[in-house]
Amino acid sequence: MIRKVFIKIIVLLFSAGAGFVIAVLATSPFIWFANATANDGPIFPPPLVAIGFFALPFGVLLFPLQVIVMIYEFFRKKTLGILLLVIGMIGGTLAGFLWYFVIKSSQLTAQMTFLLFGIAILQALVVFGFHLIANKLNIGNFNE
Repeated sequence: MIRKVFIKIIVLLFSAGAGFVIAVLATSPFIWFANATANDGPIFPPPLVAIGFFALPFGVLLFPLQVIVMIYEFFRKKTLGILLLVIGMIGGTLAGFLWYFVIKSSQLTAQMTFLLFGIAILQALVVFGFHLIANKLNIGNFNE
């Protein structure tokens, strides 16, 4: 049982890392475009801005939800299956909503708001999609 818990923790960390990478890759072109069209202020590297403003906050907001799902699967001895993607959609929407209120004071445009929610949902779907794939491949399942 301890081995399965460690494997599930590794799956949890790997899925969080995969969501982190996807968020950075998806937002860097938009940040590059914003830097290219800006006529004031310093130019920061797009991946660094993507990490600080998108990937890391969403990862931190989604991590407790991942832990709750893992604890639920541990005590119920069954996986959530396709419901993980629904949880990902809800978690991503909530993460985007919370982060929207954090940076709301910077006068967000409609495109930035769309990007904010879109990246949060994308990152959440990747994170919980990796959980779903691991469950389908019987990697760290508690139901055996």
